[in-house]
Amino acid sequence: MNEQMKKIKRVVLVQPNMKWMDWNWKTSWDIHPLNLCLLGAMIKSDYEVVIVDANLENHTQEQFKQAISDLRPDMVGLTLLTNEYSEVAHIGAKLIREVDPKIVTVLGGVYATVSYESIYDDSNFDYICVGEGEYSFPQLLKYLNGEGEFPREGFLGRREGEVREASKVVRTLIEDLDALPSPAWELVDYSCYTKRVGKITIDHPYTFPYTRLMTSRGCPVGCTFCEVEVISGGPFRYQSPERVIQELKLFKSQHGIKAFMLDDDNFFVNRKRVKVILKAMLEEKIDLEWKAHAVPVFHLDDEIVELMAKTGCRSVALAIESGSERVLKDVIRKPVKLDHVRHVCKKIKDVGMDLVANFIIGFPTETWTEIRQTFKFAEELEIDYSKFFIATPLEGTILHDMVMENNLMAAHSDTSGQMKDLNWSTSKILSDEWTMDDLTVLRGYEWERINFGTPERREKLAKMMGITEEELGKLRKDTFASVTANIVTNYNHENPNGKVDVDHHGDHRSLGAESYPGVKLDKGEPVSFGF
Repeated sequence: MNEQMKKIKRVVLVQPNMKWMDWNWKTSWDIHPLNLCLLGAMIKSDYEVVIVDANLENHTQEQFKQAISDLRPDMVGLTLLTNEYSEVAHIGAKLIREVDPKIVTVLGGVYATVSYESIYDDSNFDYICVGEGEYSFPQLLKYLNGEGEFPREGFLGRREGEVREASKVVRTLIEDLDALPSPAWELVDYSCYTKRVGKITIDHPYTFPYTRLMTSRGCPVGCTFCEVEVISGGPFRYQSPERVIQELKLFKSQHGIKAFMLDDDNFFVNRKRVKVILKAMLEEKIDLEWKAHAVPVFHLDDEIVELMAKTGCRSVALAIESGSERVLKDVIRKPVKLDHVRHVCKKIKDVGMDLVANFIIGFPTETWTEIRQTFKFAEELEIDYSKFFIATPLEGTILHDMVMENNLMAAHSDTSGQMKDLNWSTSKILSDEWTMDDLTVLRGYEWERINFGTPERREKLAKMMGITEEELGKLRKDTFASVTANIVTNYNHENPNGKVDVDHHGDHRSLGAESYPGVKLDKGEPVSFGF
């Protein structure tokens, strides 16, 4: 039976401030509150809903407490989209408790869905939403108001009659995305999100005002490093082409949008649907500029690439991952063929779109030669901008299982599976082929050499990032600072009681690289590796 005495009338939905945990280039992003506005749309007819974006407003902890105190909510729902900054969710819940212990607290989002078992140890959260909450959250509210039973799916609670064992919670996945309402953007000043970005990045829109568009959920590919199946499931669920066009028209008419960025887990899974949407954009004269991120190269063909360019796509970021066929097939388990990559990259450039690509190094069993093959392949493709990431064993992924089962996690890492101490700029995976410092140094130098080797490349990248060449130079210098900083951090983790010799393996040059640019890593002047 529900013991909640006070009726839930006012619900405050919160995006905590990332800077409560740390300040660096990564915490300066602006997060469009799609999930909060969608939840708001689901409940606004029955409850008073207020959205507090402490991240956008850069609230101090005291300012956040004051905002909650002024609003006097009956319930506060917090969301967090990354485990990397998990601490801010706990800080937010603690601050709410300090304002009024009777406020019901709920945590949802990526962090809650991935790490609910460990989050449950924090009693500042009354409920934890696991999976997609658009239907289960309203059910929870009705339950708390004595108007229904505790949701059968999607929630962990703490009282009799509620799901109190983490192992028994059932994650929710919504099949019919067309049945969901449009997000209630009127709950925020949406212009604050459409006219700026929080940091200098190759991923920002070329034109403002812009929006971020999510037309589907889930990805069936099953890459070993990817959390998408844990977060939004393997089944691909999507809005109809008609709904997508309707949403684009609404953005244009209501918010004056001139550009959008695709945030789907994998927009290109269903090629037939993709072509219908792109052709409809032409027929309906949508006339919006757009960018596509993390595009699986194996889903692209010539027709799709040509349609993308015709509909206003200015930039494509391909998820290539590796220059080694073995690593792609046996370790990442991604159906990428290098010859197809070469063809698609050439096609993208031929139709006039900018080309960005993602690569990952440092997988279990990956050899030093295979790592260098990835850099060589990236150079061969003549990509406008190449991103290089270090493999991170995220909770719930096959990669994490590989690492834990084979005892390959670095000794100082959090081995509970929560990955709460991860610095995603350095490796946490052990190998006889390379060290963490090897990857840090190689990644930094090759990023610099491949992306910024000529005046022409530097000029184009400055334009793509919307900055001057002088600002680009500072970004490069600052980026290189954390090569040193990350090495120092690794050293302090591994050698807390004093210096020991650290072995390095191999030649820190990509195959075919003659030399590195003259970047001086003075001991007294650490430079930053900000990606």
